[in-house]
Amino acid sequence: MDERLKKAEELSRGKRDLFWHYFFSEELLELDEPNPVGIANLLDRASRGLIAIVTGRPRRLYRATVEQLKRVGIPLERIWRICMRRDNDRRKSPIVKLEMVLELMYEGYEIAEIHDDDEEFLELATKRIPSAELYIYRGTLVEKFRRYRRLL
Repeated sequence: MDERLKKAEELSRGKRDLFWHYFFSEELLELDEPNPVGIANLLDRASRGLIAIVTGRPRRLYRATVEQLKRVGIPLERIWRICMRRDNDRRKSPIVKLEMVLELMYEGYEIAEIHDDDEEFLELATKRIPSAELYIYRGTLVEKFRRYRRLL
């Protein structure tokens, strides 16, 4: 995502609306390099049960996202649901992703694990989804996300 971010910033020349246009374009989406550790963990979890993918990408990128998953060898029959933000939703990604995960819970599904590279999202998830195991991705490293308790 770093390459996509840099290219969107370059193309938008500081104009925020243009930044989001470029950042969420199919052309720049191709700049995202799949994280091999993330792919390996997704394949492992898919061998054990169904997976819900929650992403900050807008729904208009659904087909491109599915194509990316296919290219890296993800068995789509094991992906139960792909949750994506509404096309014109400009809220911060951690808020959008938390809302989508909570909607799954409200539908009656248990959230066993959450894997993400966004520390802010995982911090929000610790407060609202205490039973889930949380994992943070830092480059090619993955570790259990530590829950911090606020001291009085």
